Amino acid sequence: MGNFLNRYFRQLQIRAKALCVSFAILASIVSPHVYAQAEDDSSFLVEDIKVEGLQRMELGTFFNMLPLQVGERLEPSRVPTIIRTLFSAENFDDIRVFRDGKKLVIDVVERPTISEITIDGNHDIKTEQILDAMKGAGFAKGEIYNPSAIKEIIGGMEEQYFSHGKYSVKITNKVVRRSRNRVMIQFDVNEGEPAKIESIKIVGNSLFEDEELLNQFEITSGGWFSFITSDDQYAREKLSGDLEILRSYYLDRGYLKFNVTSTQVAISPDRKGIFITINVTEGEKYEVSKIAFNGDLVLTEKRLKQLMPLTTGDTYSAAAISFAEEQIKQNLGHFGYAFANVTSVPSVKPGENKVDINLYVDPGKKVYVNRINFTGNETTNDRVLRREARLMEGGALSTAQVDRTKIRLQRLTFVEEVEVETPKMEDKEDRVDINYQVKERSAGTISGGLGYGSTYGLSVNANVSHNNFLGSGKTVGFSVNKNSFSTNYSLNYFDPYFTIDEISAGASLSYRSSDFGEINIAATLLDTAALDFNFGYSINEITRLNFGVGYQTNDLSAKGRSSQQIIDFFEDHGRDVKLDPDFSYDIVRLSSSIVRSSLNRGIFPDRGTKQYLTLSGAAPGSDLEFYKLDYSLDHYIPISPGWSFLSRVKLSYGDGYGKSDNLPYFENFSTGGSSTVRGFERNTIGPREIFRTPQSIADTGRDVFDGTIPTYLPPDHDRIDIGTRTVGGNAKALASFELIFPVPFVEESNSVRTSFFVDAGNLWDTKFERERYSSLVDSAQYDLIPDYSKADTYRASTGISIQWLSPMGPLVISFSKILKSQEGDRREGFAFNVGQTF
Repeated sequence: MGNFLNRYFRQLQIRAKALCVSFAILASIVSPHVYAQAEDDSSFLVEDIKVEGLQRMELGTFFNMLPLQVGERLEPSRVPTIIRTLFSAENFDDIRVFRDGKKLVIDVVERPTISEITIDGNHDIKTEQILDAMKGAGFAKGEIYNPSAIKEIIGGMEEQYFSHGKYSVKITNKVVRRSRNRVMIQFDVNEGEPAKIESIKIVGNSLFEDEELLNQFEITSGGWFSFITSDDQYAREKLSGDLEILRSYYLDRGYLKFNVTSTQVAISPDRKGIFITINVTEGEKYEVSKIAFNGDLVLTEKRLKQLMPLTTGDTYSAAAISFAEEQIKQNLGHFGYAFANVTSVPSVKPGENKVDINLYVDPGKKVYVNRINFTGNETTNDRVLRREARLMEGGALSTAQVDRTKIRLQRLTFVEEVEVETPKMEDKEDRVDINYQVKERSAGTISGGLGYGSTYGLSVNANVSHNNFLGSGKTVGFSVNKNSFSTNYSLNYFDPYFTIDEISAGASLSYRSSDFGEINIAATLLDTAALDFNFGYSINEITRLNFGVGYQTNDLSAKGRSSQQIIDFFEDHGRDVKLDPDFSYDIVRLSSSIVRSSLNRGIFPDRGTKQYLTLSGAAPGSDLEFYKLDYSLDHYIPISPGWSFLSRVKLSYGDGYGKSDNLPYFENFSTGGSSTVRGFERNTIGPREIFRTPQSIADTGRDVFDGTIPTYLPPDHDRIDIGTRTVGGNAKALASFELIFPVPFVEESNSVRTSFFVDAGNLWDTKFERERYSSLVDSAQYDLIPDYSKADTYRASTGISIQWLSPMGPLVISFSKILKSQEGDRREGFAFNVGQTF
């Protein structure tokens, strides 16, 4: 749009100058007051020159423009030339020349200057674009006002609106005179409604149906969602783009001679409808007869053939050839040929529908790195960024490693965005600087206060943490958090570069007191004190191994009425929960994981894949022996700027070993809530507590005092109650699909994200045996017990989610609608959490 306006107004400037010169010639011929001769028509020697009417221009500047000096003889024939020269400067509205004896008098009327230009009513074209284009044509604030340019400027603006399909646009102007010979120019724009595309016709096509071809177009003749997408509004740029898409469609299918012979765009008399006709010549389909590589190849011919998707006999495809050109350039870039040029020339064989493809490779000079520079890192130490670089100063430039370094920088949690440039050195063509422009993200918090979340309710927190402590890239933190179900104290340290070989190391010390009953898990009090160490190292650029070891001391207390699952746990360890509900145990916790990540950012990525596989649990010899296996996959597919698709899978399984037959119920997995299956209350999906209540009958005559004493019936007469709290399960499967889209008004931000989502998942217990209750006398009681070992009782939901890295911490809001639920599920249509990790 801006280029169009600039070209238009440059043409305007040339026309205006020509108009001024023409006016000067006309004035010098027909104006009776332009030159009043003396009593005779003879020339005279100019002894003095007097200039009248100057207000803004300096007298010296005027005399520099005047093609006459004192002491020269002035012939009458020179007067038109003098006037034309002064008019050509475009500073004057009128010029009069008089002779007063031996004195030449020049009376001028200066043009006013433009004090201000205002444009109102424009929406499709930004004011800044119009003003910049005007400035390029010399029509701007502070410039000389040229009245003849107004009509041309309005015409240029109208042309631009026409290209947007707004043929009913009306533009008026007003010139307001101000003091000191100044004017204010006001433009009022009434854009009107855009003309709608009534029909698009393609003439000359026989190989493909109109519908198939028009489905490739951005513009349409209207559809269900045109009121949102505006795809039925005509725009010249859109049509040009669609014609290129049409051409590519044929070229990618072998029709090398395809051509758009003409395009007609007609408008209805009321200027509300657009009719487009596209005339095409399809030509014949061509196949590849030979592929040849020429020039300074550098790469082996075998490698070049591997990069070319086409072979002899294949149908010609322009897209495949463009792909090969880019692949060859990228491969040359790996070896330092950063500015390689690859061009293809198809050569059609006369009389045959065959084409030879000749690719010319010009690698250019091998390029080396002069300096690697980082800017914008006001907090982060230069060495913290430099250690992520995958190139060395003085080494060969690799475009792939330049991009790899950029991605590694963007993965740092304290970096929001990175831009990179590789300018050549002025005195050395084979040397470049690599300049990384970094935009930092706030990495430290010192906070305390109150928070609220639909998951944890009211919370009190105080923490000091920094993911980039003193600009070192290290993480140091201390926190105190208290909410409705837990009190947590923690101190942690992590150094991603504990050694120069990128071996990481960290440690944490924590104490946590939890009441699981407050978050819909079987009523249990658990106090845990832990000391943990972890370290890891990178196998390659995207794969990393992590290991952890820690010691935990735990005090467990089953409060209130105990479910059958809690009773079973205590019995498995030789205890009776009714007599002693307290259980203390110590474990050595071990973990190992492998992580593969090609994400382009550490926070809010929009392309790449991240997978991790973790094995964790209690080491042999601990008071409890169990293990857990977790797998996670996040895959982002970019669609267009700001738009991407996320698919996410999480699988988990756990079990006991050695002295533990099952996974302890308080180590079970849980599901439901904003981080798993949205739309359901936290931890409400999956197996619930089962309560067995012994039944009794009154036995009269056994008690001498009141005549009655209860007699308890055998266990097969128990009454069954299903609780509202979950005990979790040892197997979990979750899937989520999200369409990420730009946030209105903040499309450029990397700190806020919105998405449409569909979540599905289930939690079950592979060790659950419903048959153990089959001895119940009352079959109705047996029927009350769900089969928690089934994996197909899934839940599903859909909705919209908003995530924001706010100054208070991560903020997550979700609105959900249940698609599939199970009996007894607890729903949560709206969820709000602050300070909770995504």
